[in-house]
Amino acid sequence: MSELAEVIDVNRSSAFRIIYTLETCGFLYKADGSRRYSLTSRVLDLGFTYLSGLDLLEPSRPIMQRLRDDITIACHLVIRQGTDIVFVDRYQAKGPFTSTVGVGTRWPAHATVTGQLLLSDLSDEAIIELYRDYQWSTYTEGTPNSIESLLACMAEVRGQPALISWGYYNPVMAACAAPINRLSDGRMIASVSVSCPLQSFPREEFEGRIRDKVIHAAHDLSRTLSLNNGNP
Repeated sequence: MSELAEVIDVNRSSAFRIIYTLETCGFLYKADGSRRYSLTSRVLDLGFTYLSGLDLLEPSRPIMQRLRDDITIACHLVIRQGTDIVFVDRYQAKGPFTSTVGVGTRWPAHATVTGQLLLSDLSDEAIIELYRDYQWSTYTEGTPNSIESLLACMAEVRGQPALISWGYYNPVMAACAAPINRLSDGRMIASVSVSCPLQSFPREEFEGRIRDKVIHAAHDLSRTLSLNNGNP
């Protein structure tokens, strides 16, 4: 309890009340004879409840699975929340490579091509406000490290049908992301993203055939979601 109180920066009495409530609700348990607490499986309900409320999940799954079966590498459905991207669905690669990116994984939007693609739907003014007082972190030489460098990146990204990362965020990984747009107003609501180790494909094939497949899947998703929402 003292460790929990320190982590969440409250006194022990407040920590006790919080822990008691979470334990009563079934989110925490304390092992017999132990002073240590652990999470229960019920915490998964929080994430699943959120994900089940996303209208894009069910319609996207057949298209995502077809994309994965076609190109054999890991495929992801990604949204943006604030300055992070969140992976909300995944189809694991076929073959020896296992993606460590699971549903719920969050990455900094400014540092990834998927995040930059999703940010590009915002105006410069909205991006400046979003990143006000942001603590910038860099991962490779290409990572924007200021609002000025991010806005310069946005000028290059806007309007692109897909973005390619060849070791851009993770130096040993390749990725490609394409936008899912709401056809009624053209707004970007999510992204299809695929990733694999650099040695999985020649760079020319990844930037050609794989990119084209991802763009095609994103277009199919845009049309499917619009039809499901009653838009022509």
